[in-house]
Amino acid sequence: MLVRRWSLVVLAALIAVLPACSGDSELGSLPDAGTLTAQSAKTAAGITSTHFGIDVAGTVPGFGVDKIDGDLTAEGGDVGAKGTAIITALGAAAEVSFVLADGTLYLDTGGGYQVIPASQAKVVYDFAAVLDPSRGVAALIRGIANAETVAAEEVNGTPSYKITGTAAKEDIAGLIPGANSDADITLWVSQGDGNQPVKAALDFPGKSGTVTVTLSDINEPVTIVPPR
Repeated sequence: MLVRRWSLVVLAALIAVLPACSGDSELGSLPDAGTLTAQSAKTAAGITSTHFGIDVAGTVPGFGVDKIDGDLTAEGGDVGAKGTAIITALGAAAEVSFVLADGTLYLDTGGGYQVIPASQAKVVYDFAAVLDPSRGVAALIRGIANAETVAAEEVNGTPSYKITGTAAKEDIAGLIPGANSDADITLWVSQGDGNQPVKAALDFPGKSGTVTVTLSDINEPVTIVPPR
């Protein structure tokens, strides 16, 4: 009888401990953040096309874009882009359609496309920087400091690893021109496909603004032609 009672006590103890052990095991199985960011930066440097999004919540001093949603290609070294954006100028926000083709930027605010001189095109947004390995997405990921893998999550249907850290303003500048401070960063990279970058959220000091950058349809064909 004593043996049976002792067995029941041991069994109850095991049942109580197992859930905690399972949780600890799952947490411990998350990949090293340094390995993930190194691989993701390498993968990002090889991206030639993507669907690209920027969404700004709050205010980021020096950055006049509230939203971008479009397609981007750097195939063959020629950068092309098309989509829509919300741009703030002189205190007013305007939604525009844009096309960047053959080095020329076209903007349409509702009355037809207008040609933006090359000298002013980057003031709107420097699309060429996004996929540039030295100053775009790859540079942002490569420069993350104090990186830590904190969770495994699904982002827009993609199984991903969630990584937190800090990003220096120099590494942010390619994606967020005019950003004048470092930021806390949360990065999601795919669990497969070379840890492709899926999403990044940059939180600026004082919670003044958050910029969310998303990539999807990576390396899918993108055709950009000048508007007629």
